[in-house]
Amino acid sequence: MPGQPMAQQDDRKPKFGPDAVPITRAVDYVRNAPAPDYWALAPFYVPQATSASCSLASVTMMLNALRGLPALASERLVTGKQLLDRLDDDHWRAATAEDGEGISFGELETYVRRSLAAYGIEAEIEVWRPRDASAATLAELRRLLSENERSADDIVLLAFDQGTLTGDVGLGHIAPLGAYDPVTKRALVMDPDRAWYVPYWTGDARLLDAMLKPDRADPEGSGLIRVRTRRVSG
Repeated sequence: MPGQPMAQQDDRKPKFGPDAVPITRAVDYVRNAPAPDYWALAPFYVPQATSASCSLASVTMMLNALRGLPALASERLVTGKQLLDRLDDDHWRAATAEDGEGISFGELETYVRRSLAAYGIEAEIEVWRPRDASAATLAELRRLLSENERSADDIVLLAFDQGTLTGDVGLGHIAPLGAYDPVTKRALVMDPDRAWYVPYWTGDARLLDAMLKPDRADPEGSGLIRVRTRRVSG
């Protein structure tokens, strides 16, 4: 899932396609609803540093959101570089370097687990991979998103085809879920591809379509990983 920046082929092309609404044009939900995940993630919203490091940026945001702001001046926030150094994993380092190949959905689960352990965060991990676009599958996605919206004790990482949502070139991508509005049935994607995008809302049915779309790393499509904390040891 490289999450590479989009090549603009037409200067007249809109920044977003019809299936994504930038948060700059749709702020009512995060202003009026508690939106606990959004407010947990927003202070730690960081861009991917390379064309292939969406996974690293997303996991970094997740760790900071779950840990919260450290109490002591001597304690650092988590950065992508610090995370790579702490795990000392040559594969993830190479995969997220400029022009790297990114990682698969299965590898994302592995790095989520290893990253949580590296920072002493005890958590339950739920992996959900949709198999079809049926009404039952969409209902299950809506249940997961609605449950996640109730508190900041859990963070969801989405793995999906970026172009399906943004209307640009299709490729595997990873981003945290910022919020979910069950009334409008829209999800807020905290896309780390900051060279081109800001957070954007997309319909949950379209998000399901994006998860089901195959790519090189995940020919069967992707899904989401929900991380629910039990306690933070340091």
